[in-house]
Amino acid sequence: MRSRFLLPLLLLSLSAARADERADTLATKGEQALASGLWAIAAGHFDECLKIQNLDPATQAKVTLGLVEAWIREGKAAEAIELVKALPESLNQEATFWKGQAQLALGAFQDAVTTLTPLAEAPDSRFHAEAGFTIASLLLSLGNEAAALDSLARLAKSADPAVATKAKLREVEIMLDLGRTAEAREIMPDSAGIAATETPLATFLEAQLLLAEGKPEDATTTFRSLIEQPVGQTLLHYHATAVGLADALLASGKPDEAQTFLLTFIGEHPESPLLDAMFKRILAWLPEKPAANDPVLERLTEWISPPTFPSTGPLDTLAPGAVAAWPVVAETNDLQTFAIYIRAVGLLRVGTPETSHQARQLLTRLRLENPGHFLADRALFETARSDLENGKTESAFHALNSLIESANSPALRGEAAFLEALQNHHNGDNQLAIKLFDQAAALLSNEAATAARINAAVIRLKEATGGRTPEILNPQENRKLSSELQLERALSLRDPREALTAIEAFLISHPTHPRAAEARLFAAQAALTTAKPDLSYAKAQLATLDSSGANNLDPLQLQLVRLRIEDLSGDPKTTIATARDILKTYPENPETHKAAFILGRNLFETRNFNEARLVLEKLANSETHPQRAQAALLLAARSSALVPTSQSQQEALTLFDKVIAQKSELAPVAFLEKSRLMIDMNRLTEATSFIRGWFDTLPPTDPIHLPAGLLLGEAIYAQGSVNPESLQQALAVYDELLLHSEKFPSIRNRIQYLRGRTLEQIPDPENPQKTKEKQAFQAYYSVLETDTTPAEWHHFELCGFRALALLEKAGRWPAAIACARKIASFNGPRAKEAATRASQLQLKHMIWED
Repeated sequence: MRSRFLLPLLLLSLSAARADERADTLATKGEQALASGLWAIAAGHFDECLKIQNLDPATQAKVTLGLVEAWIREGKAAEAIELVKALPESLNQEATFWKGQAQLALGAFQDAVTTLTPLAEAPDSRFHAEAGFTIASLLLSLGNEAAALDSLARLAKSADPAVATKAKLREVEIMLDLGRTAEAREIMPDSAGIAATETPLATFLEAQLLLAEGKPEDATTTFRSLIEQPVGQTLLHYHATAVGLADALLASGKPDEAQTFLLTFIGEHPESPLLDAMFKRILAWLPEKPAANDPVLERLTEWISPPTFPSTGPLDTLAPGAVAAWPVVAETNDLQTFAIYIRAVGLLRVGTPETSHQARQLLTRLRLENPGHFLADRALFETARSDLENGKTESAFHALNSLIESANSPALRGEAAFLEALQNHHNGDNQLAIKLFDQAAALLSNEAATAARINAAVIRLKEATGGRTPEILNPQENRKLSSELQLERALSLRDPREALTAIEAFLISHPTHPRAAEARLFAAQAALTTAKPDLSYAKAQLATLDSSGANNLDPLQLQLVRLRIEDLSGDPKTTIATARDILKTYPENPETHKAAFILGRNLFETRNFNEARLVLEKLANSETHPQRAQAALLLAARSSALVPTSQSQQEALTLFDKVIAQKSELAPVAFLEKSRLMIDMNRLTEATSFIRGWFDTLPPTDPIHLPAGLLLGEAIYAQGSVNPESLQQALAVYDELLLHSEKFPSIRNRIQYLRGRTLEQIPDPENPQKTKEKQAFQAYYSVLETDTTPAEWHHFELCGFRALALLEKAGRWPAAIACARKIASFNGPRAKEAATRASQLQLKHMIWED
């Protein structure tokens, strides 16, 4: 009778075995994904594993730890902290360690230090060393070098030689940064006791020590050995080695060699994380008055590609990214951006009218193509300074006022205020000069702030009458402002990461400061304005502000940060909803223009063109900031142009005219887009007249000359079916453009394709029954006569295959085969097609090699 109980028991046993097997499989997959850096995949496996009922406690704890780690690395640190609470008491150390890591990921550095300290101070803890090194790094990030060194000093006494050596090397690194060379040398461990994994870092630090000790030749030798043997080095240290070698060569009295090496290294590593440090040196090493053909300035041109022209294709093919603050935004290229800026500054130093004009073009291009780069504001500042030197006071003041109002860097806003104050004082407007000097003093720090205050005081003294006491800052006031200066110094740092670290240091030193919440809000804003916005960090700062109940902050600013996060997260539906809520809640606040623009742009990108047009046109009419108003108006015109009704497109033409009438930097873009729309509307005669009147005023060196000419040629060419003379006129336009396209190979390929297409339709005067196919073939084939990789493939291969078609039409089989093979030799997108065609022609016409 007992057998009736055996089957259920057996089934239960098999079910449990299958569950255990599935749990093991999921856990293994999770661990493999975690080891491969696939955080989301790992989290999915671990999460699914934890849903298995009656999971073995040991497996559950192990998988929970894996999920905690995966979530932290995936950016879900807040969820990880909650999950840590579910760990059993037997895993208290693990729970504490990962809680600290989660706090670190959330940007709560001080909380992480507090959490990890018990582990670091317990020598028998499994996480003793790792927690200690983490705490040292956190304290260093908070600007507390002394505490970081204390933490490392404890680790340096570890019984584990590897831990002790690693700690000493970190101590040396910090002391070198602090300029404490003698102490760093005393701590530097002997090379015999350094593990192989730490040898590259130790060698790098030894080279840094030698350079700091005034032994540049020995430092050069050591740095060079690292450059020649990069194996085992981190990317950052390898590139820091290059900077160190350049510094050592300079200190050895070899400035030319230092400069040449650094330029070569940049060329070989265009995506270096230390481009800023490298280009700072290149700028510092430039002569105060370089020659126009200075080798360094010439070398920089190699990294500056031809300008990215606005699209002349149909409007609705414009990339969504082209509707940001500047309507035509290229993908950020740090190397090109730095090269443009340094070359522009160098050309300004040359000081001739021609080089100054070239510099202004470069600075304008930098701002237009890279509006989010920190050098964009600096480029505008250099433009303003150049304008002042050339007597263009009105345009200079316009630029400086723009910087004072909206530059991301408080230091740069201060510099702009200082420069404008000097000019106003020179112009005799002392009251405005005093106001601007005071403003500069509030934004700048250290000597610069003092200089601004002194200048304001001196002017007040000159203006004083009736024994009035000048308002000069006294030492006691300086002490009272020490905390303010610390925060301002943090806010003035150009590098966003450095600024965030400095802000954390400010919060440690002044945790109850009235502006602590403001600092966190700025940190979030800074994280969102970097070239690669740090959304996780910004979210963490907002979470901290929410939990602390920061009631002294402007709720609108908080909402705008949240809106920016949603916008950058690529969530247009939520972004649109939040922007609408802001506009509804704060209808009269001028700050809502930011929300209005984001709303309009997201509506545009989601193809809600009619609503986008209404929002943006309203913004353009109410916005007081000229540049933002013009950008909104231009995007409103684009939106209207894309509504498929004749009335809306006619209204778009009117809006484009308004942008053009303002004669701003956006006017050329509006000219181009109005021209494009008129062609698309088939108003060809009117478009030709409009574009011709504008094109004839453009010098060949103007960056808009080529795209405007291409539109003019297109408008004229499109009339060829009803007016054959139009083809000859279009060809004349393309011939003119060809003369000025030498430096723009991608545009040159396009022009040759358009010339060939036009020539194929123009009758041959010698044989009116035929067209100018010979000249067309020459135009097409000319693009293949190069030994370099094409700058673009589309028109390059169109020309190649059209040349091949003409050869086949003429029955010139050997030439056609050679042409097809030449196309294939470039290994472009259609290389296989060209090679196949060559083989087919060879077999069909039995043309064999000798």
